[in-house]
Parts: sequence; structure tokens; C-alpha cells
Amino acid sequence: MTRGTLPPMADAAGWAMFLDIDGTLLDMAPSPGDVRVPDFLPPLLDDLRRRFGGALALVSGRGLDGIDRFFPGKPDAVGCHGAEWRHGDTLFIPPAGWVDEVAARIGAGIGRLPGIRVERKALSLALHYRGAPELEREARALAAGVLGAGLPPLSLLEGKSVIEIIPAGTAKGTAIAHFMGLPPYAGRRPVFAGDDVTDESGFAAVNGMGGLSIHVGGGATRARFRIADPETMRRWLVELNIALAGERP
Repeated sequence: MTRGTLPPMADAAGWAMFLDIDGTLLDMAPSPGDVRVPDFLPPLLDDLRRRFGGALALVSGRGLDGIDRFFPGKPDAVGCHGAEWRHGDTLFIPPAGWVDEVAARIGAGIGRLPGIRVERKALSLALHYRGAPELEREARALAAGVLGAGLPPLSLLEGKSVIEIIPAGTAKGTAIAHFMGLPPYAGRRPVFAGDDVTDESGFAAVNGMGGLSIHVGGGATRARFRIADPETMRRWLVELNIALAGERP
């Protein structure tokens, strides 16, 4: 469905921007804690947020605490794929007692699967098999096997070398649609950039609202535009900031 490479900037002053983090703003790393944030990136996002009248949010599979570790200042953000979010001074974090039980069930079976790393978040639990791709099927079976009796409705979300257990109904697209009903996002044109299958619901949501969807990297996607990699994405954001400042990129 991709139409071209770089989205046009003609109406950029009226955008509401939503940005995934890992694989979109930041280069992927062997583990989530190993990513590197270029020094210029947080102030660049602050500049863009001001130029959009505050309408810029980070949308990530990371929890809000993980987002804040790399992007301080408590920006508007969607964490755990949409399970939690922060909009200004409003914080939405649903009960997460089920994570303890799921972690215990995973712990009982993970010992036979060396190479799979478990990442516990506030409202989800992820099984990373990037270091052991041959165990993808086993990781999926382990994740599916812990669901069931005594737990609230949960579902599996698959991404790049990761399977995540999340609350049923959680989706980045749902969170983006919610933000678009709130100030200062309401009335603007939504723009969402992401890189993974976990971002496809976000692409579908902004497409349905007449917005711009940007896929970073290769592969099939609902997104209408494509950018090669996170480095190119960061350069494009620099050019966007210059254009919004009234200068030529």
C-alpha cells in the first residue's frame, strides 16, 4: 500500500505527530536497555512539540517508565502498546496484578529454553528470542500456554523477534484515536511513524482519519509512506523542524 518514500510537508503545521521509538526513532539494539539516544534527539522532539502546539506523543511497546528513562520531561506518551498512556497531567494505568501470575507461569517453563530473554513491563510481559531465533516456535507456545484460568482476558502480540502478552483489546491504533479526540491533537491531521507489525493498527487508524502513515524499514505494511531506517527518519525530522521554522530544508 506504500505510495512513496517521504511524506510531503506542505500542511505540516497542522499535524499531530505520533512516533514509535525502537526501530523508528532509535536504532535497534540486542536488548531494549542497550539502545542509544543521539544527544540531539530529545531537544529536537521538544522543538517539534512546540511547533505542533504540543501535539506530539511517543507511542511505544515500552512502558511509560521505560520511555521516561530515555526521553525525560514526561512527554505525552502511550506505553505498553496502548495499555497505558499519559496526556498532560492525566495518567491512565489500569490494574496490573495479573503480570505477577503470568511472570510466575513463564518462570516455571523458561528454564528449558536458554536464549529466550523475559522482559517484564508494567502492563505486559515480553519473550525476546532475537538471540535464539531457532526457538521462535517454543517461545510462542510458552506464551500461549500460560494464558487461561484465573487471568483477565489477555492476548499475544508478535513483533520483531518478540512475543508479548498484553491485555486483550490493547492496540496502538486505539490509543492514537483516543488522543485525536483530546486537545491539542483534536482537529489536526494525525501522522504516525513505526517500524513493526505491532504498529500496523496505528497505521490503519491514521489512514482511516485521513492522516499520514510512515513505515520505517522494509516489509509489507498498511503504511502509505516509507523511510529506509531510523537514521533517515531522524534526518527527516530535522528537515521537518527546519521547514516548520520557516527555513528551507
